[in-house]
Amino acid sequence: MALARGKFGVEYNPRQLEREPSGFGWVVAVIALALFVLLTWTLVRRIRTHRQEAELVSTESPIQAVDSPDEPDVDQPTLPSPESLTSLTFQTFQPLNTELSRRTPKVRNLLMRLEEAERRRDVEMAVTTIETLRDLPGSPVADLDDSLARRLGALNIRRLFNLRNAQWVKEEKVGRGDTASRIAAEHGSTFASLARLNGGKEKVERIVIGQTIYVMNHPRFNLVLHRRTRTADLSLNGKFFKRYDLQGAVKAREGSYEMPEKRRDFWSGVGTCFKPEDRLEIDTLLPKGTPILVSEL
Repeated sequence: MALARGKFGVEYNPRQLEREPSGFGWVVAVIALALFVLLTWTLVRRIRTHRQEAELVSTESPIQAVDSPDEPDVDQPTLPSPESLTSLTFQTFQPLNTELSRRTPKVRNLLMRLEEAERRRDVEMAVTTIETLRDLPGSPVADLDDSLARRLGALNIRRLFNLRNAQWVKEEKVGRGDTASRIAAEHGSTFASLARLNGGKEKVERIVIGQTIYVMNHPRFNLVLHRRTRTADLSLNGKFFKRYDLQGAVKAREGSYEMPEKRRDFWSGVGTCFKPEDRLEIDTLLPKGTPILVSEL
């Protein structure tokens, strides 16, 4: 009710109701609305950033996250994505001297398929195509065999350690009393290969109960040292895996040997030498007892 002092004391004044309200209330309302919008937008951005970080960790970490409230937290290794490593692998390949015009239609189609696989950086397509080419009757691509073998070896290493191909690698959950060395030995593998599959030695030395790690599943390696060509061919589970160059002649007699526990004494006894990086890779892959064959070819 609008009251005001009048001629006869306090009187009702209807004109006071018709006065325009002050603009101060509108200013307060606008400021409050702006603050609400700003706070809402900040909260949404924080939630979105948290989700993106969680997704990044889940895709880059080679060790699966395990809910274990009673166990200490273990830092997850951060590795380059398999796609980027695969891309680098394809970039190291030298173009094949294919000369398609003098190839049979089947060989031409396979070589074109390999070129397409490398262009698309399709690892599995490239691997199956190379294996098919090398297995063709009559060896119609004998002049390309060494180049194909080198390509296949590089791809197989990526398939093993970065893509963790299911035909060679399995997931194992850590149980009470387990160690990385014990898990590797139980699966016929090496501690070094298990460490490389899971981000390094420091990571696997701190495994906890309930954690999931990668391990090679009873690999059957075989290494053949070729005297004449001074190369070494490594096979895995009966199939060609990778080719290495030997740094000098093989002095050991033709025959079969077994990989012992002490690798340095063994290689010096065989009288052969690898490149340092190849030697490291071979020692990482081959467990004790792996057959080693010295061939005159």
